[in-house]
Amino acid sequence: MTAGAFNREIARERIRATRRAFPFCIITIELVGNQNRRRRKRSLIRLLHRHLRMTDQKGILGPAKFGVLLVDTPEMGGRVVVDRLTLQAERLGLNVKLDLKVHDPDGFDPDDFPPSGNRRHGDDLSQRWLRVDDANVSVSAEDPMVPRPMMRMAVKRLVDISGALVGLTVGSPLIVGGMLMVKLTSPGPALFTQTREGLRGKPFKIYKLRTMVVDAESQQANLQSENHRDGPAFKITKDPRVTTAGDFLRSTCIDELPQLWNVLKGDMSLVGPRPLPWHESRACNPWHRRRLDVKPGMTCNWQVNKANATSFDEWMRMDLQYVDRIGLIRDLRLIMKTFVVPLTGRGSE
Repeated sequence: MTAGAFNREIARERIRATRRAFPFCIITIELVGNQNRRRRKRSLIRLLHRHLRMTDQKGILGPAKFGVLLVDTPEMGGRVVVDRLTLQAERLGLNVKLDLKVHDPDGFDPDDFPPSGNRRHGDDLSQRWLRVDDANVSVSAEDPMVPRPMMRMAVKRLVDISGALVGLTVGSPLIVGGMLMVKLTSPGPALFTQTREGLRGKPFKIYKLRTMVVDAESQQANLQSENHRDGPAFKITKDPRVTTAGDFLRSTCIDELPQLWNVLKGDMSLVGPRPLPWHESRACNPWHRRRLDVKPGMTCNWQVNKANATSFDEWMRMDLQYVDRIGLIRDLRLIMKTFVVPLTGRGSE
């Protein structure tokens, strides 16, 4: 099957595996060298059909790269298949590089990152690879999705950079005015920073204009009984921690403008699932966490359709709809709809 069809099969298997709490594996196989490539490709394809199960999905990922989806297969099962394919390839004289990735829903640890944003074991997310000795094989616990089309993501990044630069230029008077308003009406810093969970679970520091009293987070536990949201998210009507200036900044969405700096840095996108506070995001169900497959954004489906999200699960489903249908036209439509939110004073909802 094509790379696109293979990617869709992985997405479906990931949803199924998360619900059933059972792992699966992906093996990528790459032919090394260009000599007699066509003949070697035919030999490799025959090898895969001969030594894999009928239920295993096979895809062509590139001119000399193939993918295999091993459904209902834990890491040890994946290693057995890799060893078998490596042995058979050597017998045929095929010089190949194999890569094994494992998706284990039960392998997620909510305490992998403490609120400080540092991994408990000090590992870098971008380097979570375990190299197998004396073999062209690597094992990863990362999400095993086939990368999204590079051109599409490059265009999205270009739109993000352009939009952030224009937004910071045009919105700088509003940001400065908002900072003055905060400083004149409430003791404490004008900017509020907080650790949020971003792409692939990477922590980052989000920037906003401060709209609450300085010790707002320490007061949250005492207000938990008034929380009107289900799930890990926290929201109460007429929050007593919100300052007078903060109420105005929230309703007009001016407090969100500093996040354009996050977009420019690459922590966020203009459009994407809203980043949750660290402890809320880590408390999400495993199927919710597929929203982390893309960069968090300043606006999203939920941001412009909050009335339709009657529960936290509905909110998450809106985010996953965006993840599955990400595209430039959809992004531009959501950006246009977002401009209506502050005009109607619905920014603080």
